[in-house]
Amino acid sequence: MELALAAGIAVPRTRRTAALAAAGFFVGVFPANVQMALDWRDRPAPQKAAAYGRLPLQLPLVLWARSVAKNGEGRS
Repeated sequence: MELALAAGIAVPRTRRTAALAAAGFFVGVFPANVQMALDWRDRPAPQKAAAYGRLPLQLPLVLWARSVAKNGEGRS
């Protein structure tokens, strides 16, 4: 799914739709990332760090995707 969205964003004709879909995807996977962080509480530190490290990245990704959809490019 992520590769398909990336390909859609790379093509100017499908950029807006793919960026909106990407924003929705990032919002949609956030609960799964929270669950993963909770499930991995007892894992070794590197795995735990990766699980927790994903959480704060979701908001910038959503904002970036919305910006791409609005502006038609990767800069806001």
